[in-house]
Amino acid sequence: MLSMFYAALLPIPAWAQNESTDVSSACTLKDHIYTCDGAALQRALSAATSVSIETHNIDGVARRQLTDLLTKKLGKTIAAEGAPADLVFLMLPVGQEGVVSDRPGGSDLGTLRIYSAGPGGTRDHLLWAETFTGPLEMPWPAVVRGLILEFQSRFHIK
Repeated sequence: MLSMFYAALLPIPAWAQNESTDVSSACTLKDHIYTCDGAALQRALSAATSVSIETHNIDGVARRQLTDLLTKKLGKTIAAEGAPADLVFLMLPVGQEGVVSDRPGGSDLGTLRIYSAGPGGTRDHLLWAETFTGPLEMPWPAVVRGLILEFQSRFHIK
């Protein structure tokens, strides 16, 4: 499974929404844009055996699709709530209040962030930031699917 996760990648920019600049060397923040090192993420993902998933509220759509990606395609174990994990996968909609996008393709709608896990399974250092852009009226399930497909495509995950 992970043999498909080998592609040599250049750093990829991702738009940030008022994020802290306290990130590991895997990602840097400049002018509200994260640039992350795909090779560093690949190493962390290869070494990880268990992961945790965080979504907004009780977002079953994002949780289900992330679980399928992580268990079926990447062979990871989902850590029980409160149990330690190696990585934390966070998927959230991007708030649209006061956001005006002049970028082609629409507005930022959702983000997938991958963090190293700190003590107690908390998010530690940002390892990857993926942002999905589309029309504002796109429903959340389509955004979730788009984020996961974008991530899979970028890392050649089948």
